[in-house]
Amino acid sequence: MDAEIKEKVDQLRREGWCVLERIIPEDAIDRVRVHVQEAHAKARQDYEAMGGHIGRQTGPNGEPGICLIAYLPEFAPYLGDERLLGVAQAVFGGHVRIAQTEFKTQVPNREDLDWRGFHSDWPHDLTDGDFAGRVAQPFPNATMQLSVLWMLSPFGPETGGTWVVPRSHRDPLNPRMHQTPEGLEERIDQFKPIRGEIQVVGPEGSALVMDSRIWHSTAANPSPEPRVAIITRYCPWWLSVEFGGRNNAIVPKETYEALPEAVKPLYRHRAEGEENPFRA
Repeated sequence: MDAEIKEKVDQLRREGWCVLERIIPEDAIDRVRVHVQEAHAKARQDYEAMGGHIGRQTGPNGEPGICLIAYLPEFAPYLGDERLLGVAQAVFGGHVRIAQTEFKTQVPNREDLDWRGFHSDWPHDLTDGDFAGRVAQPFPNATMQLSVLWMLSPFGPETGGTWVVPRSHRDPLNPRMHQTPEGLEERIDQFKPIRGEIQVVGPEGSALVMDSRIWHSTAANPSPEPRVAIITRYCPWWLSVEFGGRNNAIVPKETYEALPEAVKPLYRHRAEGEENPFRA
């Protein structure tokens, strides 16, 4: 295993998160960021026009919509970065796929800097209920998904870098524990700062990789510019991404065929006209 990949995997397992810096090169990041902002606007316009839901990527009747990767041809090649795939495959084995692709841009000029919204991500996100599946608490000690947040703007206190609570991925509970049917007693306030929290800092073009169990929160962005980001959720072959409607957006045939060879396996299970290699 490459020394850098080993270092990042060790940090991910120990702390629940790591940053892979400058996956998107400095001479390309400005162009890619503009491309993502334009793609976000176009996708929102298209989903609104058809009466669908861009967050769930569903049509007007709840049917699977178009996967947002269809709007992101200039961004897509970076999803197959050797370092990123090296980390994901070290955790899950050789067969990895992307369950979700979503825009996560944060609005500018916020002043409520003490705001928090701590949570864990799917399949450990407890608010989706039966809509997209969830793991019951107490969580087993196993990594089931890696949330990869693409930092298309610089991350830090000045721009609303994501808050994380290191090592909280080893906690068997979710910060939203009070919203679940297990009847657990709430012991933290997910909307307030948590002891030990840190704000992720990193240069634009980097990727924040998080174990889906880690307690993390969007941060208020006080800067005058949007904090541009995309999230892609990397998961192992054995995790069901078919259950519920949220993860079923379709990759059009022409989009899939244009993807780089390293990226195609990540989306083949959603590609129009392709056999799902994870379903017998």
